[in-house]
Amino acid sequence: MTSSTDRIQLLAGATLALTLPVLAGCQALGVNEQYGAAYPDLAAMESSWDAVRIPALVPRDAQEIRIAYNTIDKGALLGFTSAGGLTADYCEAGSVEGEPAFEPDWWPTEELPGDGFVCGDWSVVEVEGEYLVWD
Repeated sequence: MTSSTDRIQLLAGATLALTLPVLAGCQALGVNEQYGAAYPDLAAMESSWDAVRIPALVPRDAQEIRIAYNTIDKGALLGFTSAGGLTADYCEAGSVEGEPAFEPDWWPTEELPGDGFVCGDWSVVEVEGEYLVWD
């Protein structure tokens, strides 16, 4: 006969065996889900749940904002247009090194320019009137 202590231990072991893969998340299973959104302007993005992901370098007049990030690869990517251009005082013109960790379907397929802006941890280039940003 099984005691109540044995049943509790058996139940705890079974529960752990079933929940461990869930707790490990998608990374343990190799699932790489990509998330993204598009916003007509900065005000719309600021009122969304993506507001916490807006770097300070995005200018107030930004339009056609796109953002992408995923569950495994690090980093985030943004694309936007701006009549006034970058206005963040911590952005410096210069050589841009490195590449995005991943490329969403809206990211250009051609090679990115080597010159752009470095804004802290963010790299920025301009391609055909759109600012492309990644960290």
